[in-house]
Amino acid sequence: PGAASPVRRRSPMSRDSGRPLSGLGRRLIIFLQLGVWWLSQFWLPLALLLAIGVLALALLAPALEADGYSKEAQTVYRWLAPHDHQLPPRSYFLFGQQGWIQSYSLDQILAWGADPQNLRAFTGNEEIGYKMGLNHRMTAIFIGIVVGGLIWAFAGGRPQVGGLVFLLMALPLLVDGFSHLASDLNGSGSRQANLWAAWLTGNFFPTEFYQQSTIGSLNWWLRSVTGLVFGLGLVWFLFTYISYRFTLIRLKLEPKLRKVGAIQ
Repeated sequence: PGAASPVRRRSPMSRDSGRPLSGLGRRLIIFLQLGVWWLSQFWLPLALLLAIGVLALALLAPALEADGYSKEAQTVYRWLAPHDHQLPPRSYFLFGQQGWIQSYSLDQILAWGADPQNLRAFTGNEEIGYKMGLNHRMTAIFIGIVVGGLIWAFAGGRPQVGGLVFLLMALPLLVDGFSHLASDLNGSGSRQANLWAAWLTGNFFPTEFYQQSTIGSLNWWLRSVTGLVFGLGLVWFLFTYISYRFTLIRLKLEPKLRKVGAIQ
């Protein structure tokens, strides 16, 4: 009977036997740890570049269509389609004869030859322009992510939004989105007519304001504002959490990587 011998902690670069790793195994672990450390250093510009890249792809699709590269444009549309409904009445049109950014009603889209059973397939034409790869709401979300990320970066990691505040910022988008979904599924057309909004405002605005989805209409404003607020809340919540976790990882890895000479 004597004092219990202390339990030796094994190095993260060791085998089950407790002997230090050497050769290929050791180099592989150092390489992986260096990769994680590098990601903890540069995750912010990478995240911003990813969001900017999605917006760039959304702009690339109509640009390719306008230049006659329809096959390549369709490839870009398909890349973005799994996360975006790409309905023409709820999308921006670019590079048309009227110039700048345009949006059109469902009746206009149908008059230009869109298939009512497959609206997504309609991308536009030379006269009216070609639709973006993201709809109004998704465009606003990614603009919010990019703008919010730049604000967060230049303000030194602020604003910092907790889970509850983020949910409150996401709630308007959820209400607007699910009410549209329910209206489309049950065929009631409640979000097409928006009688509730006409009643609240005493029919102050023209009928088109309540019933259309074009730029300046009620539906466009609701999609754009709720998408922008959601994008800002998402990035301020996630970036705060990611930054905290990566800081802990970096503090843990840096002494080990300096010890083996992987970083200065």
